[in-house]
Amino acid sequence: MDGKVFIVGIGPGNEKYILPKAVSVMEQSDIVVGFQRAVDSLKFISGEKMVVKKLSSIMDVIDLNGDKNISIAASGDPLYYGITEYLKKNYRGNMEIVPGISSFQYMMAKIKLSWQGAFLGSLHGRQEDFCNVVRENKISIWFTDNVHSPDYMCRALESKSIAARVYVGENLSYQNERITVGDVEEMKNKKFAGLSVVVIEKKGESL
Repeated sequence: MDGKVFIVGIGPGNEKYILPKAVSVMEQSDIVVGFQRAVDSLKFISGEKMVVKKLSSIMDVIDLNGDKNISIAASGDPLYYGITEYLKKNYRGNMEIVPGISSFQYMMAKIKLSWQGAFLGSLHGRQEDFCNVVRENKISIWFTDNVHSPDYMCRALESKSIAARVYVGENLSYQNERITVGDVEEMKNKKFAGLSVVVIEKKGESL
Protein backbone atom coordinates (compact mmCIF):
# COMPACT_ATOMS: atom_id res chain seq x y z
CA MET A 1 0.00 0.00 0.00
CA ASP A 2 1.38 3.38 -1.00
CA GLY A 3 1.94 5.96 1.67
CA LYS A 4 0.97 9.61 1.61
CA VAL A 5 3.09 12.74 1.80
CA PHE A 6 1.91 15.70 3.86
CA ILE A 7 3.51 19.11 3.49
CA VAL A 8 2.82 20.64 6.88
CA GLY A 9 3.13 24.33 7.69
CA ILE A 10 4.48 24.68 11.23
CA GLY A 11 4.18 28.44 11.61
CA PRO A 12 6.89 30.92 12.59
CA GLY A 13 8.66 28.54 15.00
CA ASN A 14 7.10 28.42 18.45
CA GLU A 15 4.96 25.32 18.98
CA LYS A 16 2.11 27.51 20.30
CA TYR A 17 1.58 28.76 16.75
CA ILE A 18 1.33 25.33 15.12
CA LEU A 19 -2.27 24.64 14.13
CA PRO A 20 -4.04 21.64 15.74
CA LYS A 21 -4.54 20.03 12.31
CA ALA A 22 -0.80 20.15 11.67
CA VAL A 23 -0.06 18.56 15.05
CA SER A 24 -2.58 15.78 14.39
CA VAL A 25 -1.16 14.98 10.95
CA MET A 26 2.43 14.86 12.21
CA GLU A 27 1.49 12.70 15.21
CA GLN A 28 -0.15 10.19 12.89
CA SER A 29 2.70 10.09 10.36
CA ASP A 30 5.34 7.38 10.33
CA ILE A 31 8.14 9.88 9.72
CA VAL A 32 8.45 13.65 10.15
CA VAL A 33 11.24 15.17 8.07
CA GLY A 34 12.55 18.72 7.82
CA PHE A 35 15.48 21.06 8.10
CA GLN A 36 17.17 21.40 11.48
CA ARG A 37 15.36 24.49 12.71
CA ALA A 38 11.97 23.06 11.78
CA VAL A 39 12.64 19.72 13.47
CA ASP A 40 13.97 21.50 16.57
CA SER A 41 10.50 23.07 16.92
CA LEU A 42 8.84 19.65 17.08
CA LYS A 43 10.26 18.10 20.23
CA PHE A 44 6.70 17.60 21.49
CA ILE A 45 5.83 15.41 18.47
CA SER A 46 6.32 11.72 19.19
CA GLY A 47 7.61 9.28 16.60
CA GLU A 48 10.50 9.22 14.17
CA LYS A 49 11.96 12.53 13.03
CA MET A 50 14.65 13.02 10.40
CA VAL A 51 16.78 16.10 9.74
CA VAL A 52 17.87 16.88 6.17
CA LYS A 53 20.21 19.56 4.85
CA LYS A 54 18.95 19.93 1.28
CA LEU A 55 15.72 19.56 -0.67
CA SER A 56 16.92 16.56 -2.66
CA SER A 57 17.39 14.65 0.60
CA ILE A 58 13.65 14.98 1.26
CA MET A 59 13.01 13.16 -1.99
CA ASP A 60 15.47 10.45 -0.92
CA VAL A 61 13.46 9.90 2.28
CA ILE A 62 10.21 9.70 0.30
CA ASP A 63 11.69 7.29 -2.27
CA LEU A 64 13.06 4.98 0.41
CA ASN A 65 9.81 4.95 2.40
CA GLY A 66 7.15 4.77 -0.28
CA ASP A 67 4.81 2.66 1.86
CA LYS A 68 4.82 5.10 4.79
CA ASN A 69 2.99 8.31 5.62
CA ILE A 70 5.54 11.11 5.71
CA SER A 71 5.10 14.64 7.04
CA ILE A 72 7.44 17.31 5.71
CA ALA A 73 7.68 20.11 8.26
CA ALA A 74 7.80 23.46 6.49
CA SER A 75 8.41 26.75 8.31
CA GLY A 76 5.62 29.30 8.04
CA ASP A 77 3.12 28.48 5.33
CA PRO A 78 4.37 25.90 2.81
CA LEU A 79 2.82 27.69 -0.17
CA TYR A 80 4.70 30.97 0.25
CA TYR A 81 8.35 30.65 -0.78
CA GLY A 82 8.19 27.15 0.64
CA ILE A 83 9.07 23.68 -0.57
CA THR A 84 5.74 22.86 -2.20
CA GLU A 85 6.68 23.78 -5.77
CA TYR A 86 9.83 21.66 -5.58
CA LEU A 87 7.88 18.64 -4.41
CA LYS A 88 5.14 19.11 -7.00
CA LYS A 89 7.80 18.94 -9.71
CA ASN A 90 9.53 15.88 -8.26
CA TYR A 91 6.80 13.79 -6.65
CA ARG A 92 3.76 12.33 -8.38
CA GLY A 93 2.25 10.39 -5.51
CA ASN A 94 -0.55 11.15 -3.04
CA MET A 95 0.11 14.53 -1.44
CA GLU A 96 -1.78 16.84 0.92
CA ILE A 97 -0.88 20.35 2.06
CA VAL A 98 -1.64 21.54 5.59
CA PRO A 99 -1.41 25.36 5.85
CA GLY A 100 0.42 27.19 8.58
CA ILE A 101 0.67 30.68 10.04
CA SER A 102 3.24 32.60 8.01
CA SER A 103 5.94 34.81 9.48
CA PHE A 104 4.31 37.70 7.65
CA GLN A 105 0.97 37.09 9.40
CA TYR A 106 2.69 36.83 12.75
CA MET A 107 4.74 39.99 12.22
CA MET A 108 1.78 42.11 11.14
CA ALA A 109 -0.19 40.98 14.17
CA LYS A 110 2.69 41.94 16.46
CA ILE A 111 2.98 45.45 15.03
CA LYS A 112 -0.82 45.81 14.73
CA LEU A 113 -0.67 46.94 11.11
CA SER A 114 -3.25 45.99 8.49
CA TRP A 115 -1.71 44.48 5.39
CA GLN A 116 -4.39 44.25 2.76
CA GLY A 117 -2.93 45.50 -0.50
CA ALA A 118 0.66 45.17 0.73
CA PHE A 119 3.41 44.00 -1.61
CA LEU A 120 4.86 40.66 -0.48
CA GLY A 121 8.43 39.94 -1.48
CA SER A 122 11.59 38.07 -0.67
CA LEU A 123 15.25 39.06 -0.89
CA HIS A 124 16.28 35.71 0.56
CA GLY A 125 18.72 34.45 -2.07
CA ARG A 126 17.08 36.70 -4.66
CA GLN A 127 17.75 39.98 -6.40
CA GLU A 128 14.93 42.50 -6.67
CA ASP A 129 14.66 46.24 -7.25
CA PHE A 130 13.07 46.70 -3.84
CA CYS A 131 13.60 50.46 -3.75
CA ASN A 132 11.19 50.98 -6.63
CA VAL A 133 8.77 48.52 -5.05
CA VAL A 134 8.83 50.51 -1.81
CA ARG A 135 8.34 53.75 -3.73
CA GLU A 136 5.27 52.32 -5.51
CA ASN A 137 3.57 50.61 -2.55
CA LYS A 138 2.12 51.93 0.70
CA ILE A 139 3.37 48.88 2.55
CA SER A 140 5.79 46.16 1.51
CA ILE A 141 6.80 43.08 3.50
CA TRP A 142 10.05 41.22 2.92
CA PHE A 143 12.07 38.17 3.85
CA THR A 144 15.76 39.10 4.09
CA ASP A 145 19.05 37.23 4.12
CA ASN A 146 22.62 37.87 5.26
CA VAL A 147 23.44 39.85 2.11
CA HIS A 148 20.19 41.78 1.78
CA SER A 149 19.89 42.49 5.48
CA PRO A 150 17.47 45.00 7.04
CA ASP A 151 20.23 47.58 7.55
CA TYR A 152 21.39 47.10 3.95
CA MET A 153 17.84 47.79 2.79
CA CYS A 154 17.66 50.96 4.87
CA ARG A 155 20.94 52.28 3.47
CA ALA A 156 19.70 51.60 -0.04
CA LEU A 157 16.41 53.40 0.65
CA GLU A 158 18.23 56.41 2.07
CA SER A 159 20.47 56.57 -1.02
CA LYS A 160 17.30 56.87 -3.12
CA SER A 161 15.83 59.54 -0.78
CA ILE A 162 12.89 57.28 0.10
CA ALA A 163 11.39 58.16 3.48
CA ALA A 164 9.78 55.25 5.30
CA ARG A 165 8.94 53.72 8.64
CA VAL A 166 10.69 50.38 9.01
CA TYR A 167 9.74 47.44 11.24
CA VAL A 168 12.24 44.59 11.66
CA GLY A 169 11.25 41.26 13.21
CA GLU A 170 13.98 38.85 14.32
CA ASN A 171 13.56 35.33 15.73
CA LEU A 172 9.79 35.73 15.51
CA SER A 173 7.77 33.74 18.07
CA TYR A 174 10.91 32.53 19.89
CA GLN A 175 11.98 33.62 23.39
CA ASN A 176 14.68 35.86 21.93
CA GLU A 177 12.23 37.58 19.57
CA ARG A 178 13.09 41.20 18.86
CA ILE A 179 11.04 43.78 16.96
CA THR A 180 12.70 47.10 16.18
CA VAL A 181 10.90 50.12 14.74
CA GLY A 182 12.34 53.32 13.33
CA ASP A 183 12.82 55.58 10.35
CA VAL A 184 15.27 54.65 7.60
CA GLU A 185 17.88 57.03 9.02
CA GLU A 186 17.63 55.45 12.48
CA MET A 187 17.80 51.86 11.24
CA LYS A 188 20.56 52.02 8.63
CA ASN A 189 23.41 51.60 11.13
CA LYS A 190 21.81 49.03 13.42
CA LYS A 191 22.76 45.37 13.17
CA PHE A 192 20.08 42.77 12.57
CA ALA A 193 19.88 39.06 11.98
CA GLY A 194 20.09 38.35 8.27
CA LEU A 195 17.04 36.10 8.37
CA SER A 196 14.43 38.64 9.34
CA VAL A 197 11.02 39.93 8.33
CA VAL A 198 11.02 43.58 7.30
CA VAL A 199 7.91 45.73 6.94
CA ILE A 200 8.35 49.04 5.16
CA GLU A 201 5.63 51.68 5.45
CA LYS A 202 6.17 54.53 3.03
CA LYS A 203 6.04 57.87 4.81
CA GLY A 204 2.84 59.84 4.48
CA GLU A 205 0.75 56.79 3.63
CA SER A 206 -0.85 54.00 5.61
CA LEU A 207 -3.34 51.26 4.89
